[in-house]
Amino acid sequence: MNNQTIHSLEDVFNDPAANELLAPKSKPKTVNSNPEVEHFKEIQEWIKQHGGKEPEKTRDMSRMAERQMANRLKGYRSHEDMIELLKPYDELGLLNQESQKLTLEDEVKKEKHDFDSLDDILGDDSVLFSDSQQTVNSKLFDTKKLHEIKREQENQPGKVSQRHHMADFNKYEPLFKKVQAELAFGKRQLRPFKNYEISLHHFYVLRGQLLYIEAVGDRKKINNKSQRKTDARLHVIYENGTENTPLLNGLAASMYGRNGKIVTEPDDNFKLSDDDQITGYIYVLKSESDNPEIRRVQEEHSLYKVGYTKGSVEKRIANAENESTYLYGPVKICEEIQVANLNSEALETAIHHALANYRLDVDIKAPNGRIIHPREWFVTDLDIINDTVNAIVAKLKMNQ
Repeated sequence: MNNQTIHSLEDVFNDPAANELLAPKSKPKTVNSNPEVEHFKEIQEWIKQHGGKEPEKTRDMSRMAERQMANRLKGYRSHEDMIELLKPYDELGLLNQESQKLTLEDEVKKEKHDFDSLDDILGDDSVLFSDSQQTVNSKLFDTKKLHEIKREQENQPGKVSQRHHMADFNKYEPLFKKVQAELAFGKRQLRPFKNYEISLHHFYVLRGQLLYIEAVGDRKKINNKSQRKTDARLHVIYENGTENTPLLNGLAASMYGRNGKIVTEPDDNFKLSDDDQITGYIYVLKSESDNPEIRRVQEEHSLYKVGYTKGSVEKRIANAENESTYLYGPVKICEEIQVANLNSEALETAIHHALANYRLDVDIKAPNGRIIHPREWFVTDLDIINDTVNAIVAKLKMNQ
């Protein structure tokens, strides 16, 4: 068993090329153009310049832009509405691919099965978090909002607040994990950012990442073209362990420009609406088998199964003692997450990828003499499993 620990998202967001990758394109866009058409044209131009070779999902940090193009092209091929939109511009026949017929679940299962850490799942390598899944009816550029954001950016001082690693992040990490869990279980919701309202000790989502407003400085009057008359310096902490001190108006402009979200306060009484669709349940089970081989495995850590079912978890495990998937033994339900508006089977696959380092990799002889080859059982601590599941579910919701 590999006891390698699962790392935070720090490596992804501290990538040396991240600023360049995430920076807004300087190429001007017209009011009546769709950004996906421009992105598709850029991909075709890149292929022409490289002798017909398509961009690859490389891990070479010097080729981040190429990896982004590969992700976009994969997304275009997987969605019929994007194919319909881009077909008139397809000079190279890039959309004549069988891969466009694959479902999200098929795409995830088709991906490699040897991810090294949770970072690989939550990074842009996974089709689950692809940003190329927009529809033909995606809102075109709102020039009013664009001009407002530009004014805010122009009014910022020359010195831009840079993120840096936070030495005492360990004090805040449990708070972020708690919010991720509350998002996963539906106790917190995500709402569109509006009205330039940023409040002390509240959570927000920017570029798919949680951030926390730790402090708000004194309000000061400003004299510029902005509609806002005051501004304040913030202390912002991010879930990847970094921090910075942006101005309130500047952060708010970024939230508007990048479809930021407000994280609501916890509500234990939250109920799904009629428009929400329950797609299944992710569950964590603990083995309570008396099998000597299984008991030996559990001498160091408990043995857990992470699975998915479309119906009741209780009914699913009612016959556990007679099923190989439950190691022919009784099990105890440790966690159960109701999944709404997400592809639960694809989500289960992603969670199994992220926990690959803890997968039980032994053959077990059952009491009936059959040899079991467990694939969904993990030898680790329950906290690690919960943190992994919550992080992935929360990430999916933040990228919806």
